[in-house]
Amino acid sequence: MSSWPAPCLDGIRILDLSRLLPGPYATWLLGAMGADVLRVESPGLGDYARWMPPMLGPVSAMFHVINRGKRSIVVDLKTDAGREIVLKLVAGSDVVFEQFRPGVLDRLGIGYDVLRGVKPDVILCSLTGYGQTGPMAQAAGHDMNYQALAGVLALQGSRGGPPALSTPPMADLVGAQTAVTAVVGALFRRLRTGEGAWLDVSMTDSVAGFAAPFVAALNALVDAGEPEPPRGDGLLSGGLAQYNVYECRDGGWLAVGALEPKFFARFAAVCEHPEWMQIPALPNPLQRQLRADIAAVVAGRTQQDWEQALAGVDCCVTVVRQPAQTPHEPQLQARGLLRQGPPGLESVGWADTPLGPPIQGAPPGVGQHTDEVLAALGLDPEAIRAMRASGVVE
Repeated sequence: MSSWPAPCLDGIRILDLSRLLPGPYATWLLGAMGADVLRVESPGLGDYARWMPPMLGPVSAMFHVINRGKRSIVVDLKTDAGREIVLKLVAGSDVVFEQFRPGVLDRLGIGYDVLRGVKPDVILCSLTGYGQTGPMAQAAGHDMNYQALAGVLALQGSRGGPPALSTPPMADLVGAQTAVTAVVGALFRRLRTGEGAWLDVSMTDSVAGFAAPFVAALNALVDAGEPEPPRGDGLLSGGLAQYNVYECRDGGWLAVGALEPKFFARFAAVCEHPEWMQIPALPNPLQRQLRADIAAVVAGRTQQDWEQALAGVDCCVTVVRQPAQTPHEPQLQARGLLRQGPPGLESVGWADTPLGPPIQGAPPGVGQHTDEVLAALGLDPEAIRAMRASGVVE
């Protein structure tokens, strides 16, 4: 059983205005650390990530995983009454999380200056594609666009092929992780100074920073007058035989990460080719032939054969698991990370975030907590019914 960290954000309230993947993923992580997350959804269908197939029970699998343990209220932010409800909620919140394009909050009448007027130490986290400033600030985009602009998409893919899209979407999730780090840092700073903050988090900035060491290494080669390695031929992207992926006889794959000599020596011994040790794990003309030799040997056995042959051999070589195999992986089981789907769908599994104890329960229905939240703000049942009738809330 894994020992999870204490819920360090216990008592922190987050008002989440975001939707789809990046923002809700970030608030999922914050919720795992103990924060109380209240989602503000739009009238009608709410967050339309709920309905993106494949489904897991009444909502999409993606929505189910990253929205468990949260609450939901439906408010029409374009109405004056809806705006007043949000401002009342802000007064009792520590963090407001949003994912609109720059300027939208101001047009809705709930920009940072307004929020700060309601709660001076509020932390506003704005997660956007390109950031609040710069020539691309107002441009639309998705994960692949952010990676493309940051120079990261060009790094991915096989030798001789086009740039490859990453799964999961790297810029979205790295941006979400960056936002979580920024929020936790701002909360810590507020403890010392009593001051809030407006956090400008860009998914393009985040993925560019994520790849910074690798981009710098490639640019250093170019600056030194050396040719840039073709895509799929870098030190850690397929250029080394000792760090590569090889196909087994049955179509499965073997991930060989035996960079250090001691590990490669053990793998070479299992393969009965000790002469491979004569070729160092560095760029050199012999690497291409070594890749071909290893590929031929790996292709001679099934994935299960390799798993048996490598059992107990500490050599940084791993069979490539399929997602469907994850719920049965002993290492993840031992760490206590595995979760099951809702009743009747227990066979659907995934590994949960390691940032906190397991999140219990299902994701909220659209506006499931609207009445409860409005009552806590002091509205009586008649006032709530009137707001529902006018479409301000659902």
